[in-house]
Amino acid sequence: MSNDKSILVCGIGETASAVARRLHVDGYAVALYRAAAPLLLRRRMSFADAWHDGYALLEGIEARRADVNAEFQLGLRTRAFIPLLRGRYSDALESWPWDVVVATHEDREPPPLTAPDDAELTIGLGPAFTPGVDCDLAIDTDGPDPGAIRRKGDARQRRARETEPQSCDAPAPVSGLFRAELSIGAAVQAGATLGFVDNVPVLAPISGRLIGVARREQAVVEGAAVAEIAQAHATQVSGVGFANQLVARGVSFAIEMELEGFEPFSFEDWF
Repeated sequence: MSNDKSILVCGIGETASAVARRLHVDGYAVALYRAAAPLLLRRRMSFADAWHDGYALLEGIEARRADVNAEFQLGLRTRAFIPLLRGRYSDALESWPWDVVVATHEDREPPPLTAPDDAELTIGLGPAFTPGVDCDLAIDTDGPDPGAIRRKGDARQRRARETEPQSCDAPAPVSGLFRAELSIGAAVQAGATLGFVDNVPVLAPISGRLIGVARREQAVVEGAAVAEIAQAHATQVSGVGFANQLVARGVSFAIEMELEGFEPFSFEDWF
């Protein structure tokens, strides 16, 4: 594998963070990009807090906000951390001669305006992307085979099978500033106070484990999810989840295969 390639990952949620972390560990020069402030609940499973706090850790790897070019250059050249770019996508795209652009569609963000000619290789994560239209390759993020690679002409990823919900969101009762009273990972009982929006309490809809919560002093609108509770107390609340590990592995494999010039294998060639 050649690790002299540079990769821009558009997104800062669980999936994008898992992909950026994996590619960084693989030795690539990686940067993250996110235009708007994220409203993510499972913050211990992503680099989301770096957008607000300036830095965040995910399984020992640091992402650091790079609002000045010197910080961006330092992270990209030394691989000491993953720089996070903000602002316009066009500016992020022009900040470096990217070999690969990886994009996903996240909350509160418009769909990335990616195109196959944005880099030598463009990869879309999830069903919102169509190979040959807005990317070269797409990677399935859920369904029966997360991490599967789709090429031009391949069918869109199949929807995940509907199952009993494993978690439940707690919505904001009014619009205002959210103030959390409990931390991610806490055990909660149905009806317990999770926090307040202004002076109105947010109550737990079910008993379980708090796996996600909005940032303190986060501005929210009525009805928006401000906390997530898993029914099972053993539910993972930090680090990279298994499905996102598969997605990240699929992205890494696709990049190595495409940039090293390997041809995709097909059993049809045997007949």
